Amino acid sequence: MMTRSIGVLATVIMTLMVTAGTALAGESYPPDPTDTTSVSGGGGTAFTGSDVSIVAIVAMTLLALGLAALFVARRRSAARAA
Repeated sequence: MMTRSIGVLATVIMTLMVTAGTALAGESYPPDPTDTTSVSGGGGTAFTGSDVSIVAIVAMTLLALGLAALFVARRRSAARAA
């Protein structure tokens, strides 16, 4: 029961960190209305955080596969012991 609880807690924390990471990536939000700095174009495409979602999908997939492998391994070892 404890192992399952730790697995669920780790999954929740990982999901929270991955989904909130993009939102918290900015330096200060909301922007200060007295800020007068101008932004000049860099000549390239701006990073919008869209690449992070692919990383999140891969991380969640690997986490799910790892938990499934642990579950199957424990069931096999329990079946051999019985």
